[in-house]
Amino acid sequence: MQFDHLNFDEDDGLMSIEDLRALRLQKKKIESDKKARKYILDKNQRYRKMSAPKIIAF
Repeated sequence: MQFDHLNFDEDDGLMSIEDLRALRLQKKKIESDKKARKYILDKNQRYRKMSAPKIIAF
């Protein structure tokens, strides 16, 4: 059975142990990448907020 890494919704019944392991590792990597991107986004937003020029209205 050839595992298609791009199509997660495909349910073709039985999967080999290697395919299940690859799918689990890929899902973990995707979740880890999402958390890392969110962390970096939060850091960048805080930095932009601190470094934004302060406008003083008279």
